Amino acid sequence: MTTQTEKPLILVICDYYLPGFESGGAMRTIVNMVDRLADEFRFRIVTRDHDGPLNRAPYDSVTISDWNRVGNADVYYLAEDKIGRSELERLITEVKPNAIYVNSFFSPLTIFTLMLRRFGKIPPVPIVLAPEGEFSAGALGIKSVKKKLYIRGAKLLKLLDKLIWKTASENEAADLKRVIGAIETVFVAPNLPPRMIDPNYDQAAKPEKHLGDARLVFLSRFMRKKNFNWLLEQLREVSGELTIDIYGPREEPDYWKETEELIEKLPKNITVHAKGPVPYQEVPKTLAKYHFFVLPTLGENFGHIFVEALAAGCPLIISDRTPWRDLEAKDIGWDMSLDEPSRWIAAINTCLAMEQDEYTQMSGNARRFAVDWLSDPEHEKANREMLRFAAGSN
Repeated sequence: MTTQTEKPLILVICDYYLPGFESGGAMRTIVNMVDRLADEFRFRIVTRDHDGPLNRAPYDSVTISDWNRVGNADVYYLAEDKIGRSELERLITEVKPNAIYVNSFFSPLTIFTLMLRRFGKIPPVPIVLAPEGEFSAGALGIKSVKKKLYIRGAKLLKLLDKLIWKTASENEAADLKRVIGAIETVFVAPNLPPRMIDPNYDQAAKPEKHLGDARLVFLSRFMRKKNFNWLLEQLREVSGELTIDIYGPREEPDYWKETEELIEKLPKNITVHAKGPVPYQEVPKTLAKYHFFVLPTLGENFGHIFVEALAAGCPLIISDRTPWRDLEAKDIGWDMSLDEPSRWIAAINTCLAMEQDEYTQMSGNARRFAVDWLSDPEHEKANREMLRFAAGSN
């Protein structure tokens, strides 16, 4: 048990952590949680020794198979040949956490952790599981047979009994209950962004907006779930000079090959460039170089990149399968059904038809919305309450 003077100890077990940047929003959620809640909780993190699923080279700036101080957390980087139940059992037993936090339902690290608890190999520590959008219809539709078999097996083995579930929105909580069924404890706590994004933002530095042209940016892990190729198939009806730059690691080579084939068939008024991954610290100034942000995703439980894009003065052109809704009413973008491609074309044509004054107003609205959202204390409060509950459950 934790004494009154001791902070509760949270052991986070996740696939990727700093100094990496290619694995997307799930990692940023952990980084921001540690940064913002370290005044009340101690954090130790067990993670892989490399950056993302495509880059297997071990980090050269940390000590592998040992504890490293990284910001407000102690981080243990698992060598690839040490990823398994026996090493996790050793580390969990050594750390003696008040609670364990895992942030992917399908990660092998999560599966090993749940099996260790189920079969009594570790103390009965409360476990928080944040599925990070993995139960949305779009996400489950990819490799669906394999995922359905694991869900069924996890239920039969009672791996999911007495878990504390953490979802980022009411929609994700509904997805969770639809897939898993009756759940004893679930918290809705938005994923934590930084307290501020780009404090030196300058609206006047945004690119000029001329009638008949627009610069769009896609910045995300490039994979089938993000649905970019669907957008390419709609663009033939766009009227104007449209540029779309793609940033992010290409996680599915077959999907990227399909993308290249579609790009070759685009009309001359549409230009698409692939720019590659962007280090996290470079994201705000990269986004600020564009007029609008586009992501026709099949589903997101939160989407750090949406807050970052708004903070960079980029109104959003996104699907309605995220928590970020009613954007048009707020004059900060569009959230649209993928079943209505004509609305997407109309929105992009509206972007192309904008002149400077109208764009400056909309871009400024996006920045102000992000700043207000980031300053809302309720987001941090919900996460604190979730970890307090977990740490006090043993």
